[in-house]
Amino acid sequence: MKRIIVAAVTATALSCSTDITKEDIRISDYKDGKECAVSFTFDDGMKEHCTIVAPELEKRGWRGTFWLCCAWIHDDPQIDTTHMTWQEVVEMDRKGHEMSNHAWSHANLTQVTMEEARAEIEKNDEAIAAHLGKKPVTFCFPYNAYNPETVELAMEGRVGARLKEFWLGGQNSPKEYLEKQIQDALDSGSWIAGMTHGINYGYDCYEDPAEFTDFLDYVKAMEDRIWVGTFGEVAAYVKEAAECKLTVSYEGNKVIVSPGLDLDSSLYDMPLTMEINADGGKIKASQDGKELKPEYRDGKAYLQFDPYGGNITIR
Repeated sequence: MKRIIVAAVTATALSCSTDITKEDIRISDYKDGKECAVSFTFDDGMKEHCTIVAPELEKRGWRGTFWLCCAWIHDDPQIDTTHMTWQEVVEMDRKGHEMSNHAWSHANLTQVTMEEARAEIEKNDEAIAAHLGKKPVTFCFPYNAYNPETVELAMEGRVGARLKEFWLGGQNSPKEYLEKQIQDALDSGSWIAGMTHGINYGYDCYEDPAEFTDFLDYVKAMEDRIWVGTFGEVAAYVKEAAECKLTVSYEGNKVIVSPGLDLDSSLYDMPLTMEINADGGKIKASQDGKELKPEYRDGKAYLQFDPYGGNITIR
């Protein structure tokens, strides 16, 4: 995915006795000022996703996106031992993983009528919402098959759909290939999504499951540069960052930053990161009466702020 350029900053210059100028303030491309973003996504709701994948992600402080075909999810594990039960889906959601829509029966949506495609999507939404209390805000096309009509249909009421991915599975992704995906993302400042199905069995499983955890460790070692977020988190952040406008003004020794964002906040609900060139100095900031605690790296301060909130005051 091509790097998204964040929103421009406009300014109204009043009398100013601060060293921070409008050029020193921007919205970071990714959360916490990271250089790129990676989402780990897993198709079809396989049993190993809850027994192997989720625990490995959690060990590293991450959460993944798991695309469910709910025709294959049952309450009785004896019905299908290769896919998750609803109890396991609920538990993964409780732990913060994104449990999302992969169409009801894994139908190729480009080979059915639009009415049938809508039914595949909506029936899956309804099943997930019935168990988790919320509609999925992202979508993954079965067989990676889509066209403009199905994309428009799937995107109704969502923040994103997976249209491009790199192979994460062992049959298609040797170590050199996987590491190149990460290096290319860092070089280009991109958001990339990895995709696989099985770990020990099934389509694109690994000959040696250690290859999967070794790759997670490779990414973890560069976590100071890489944001690992769910597909929904990154999709929402990127859209918000692209559309949020910051207006900068000055009151004595205070910098006043006014955010403006015109999106559906029930869908696009990610805090954004403000990046300030502070030349190694310390700042104090607050929004809506709450202190914003900056993190400092390489002469810059990073603040998490509410793009729908009130003015941000920086001293």
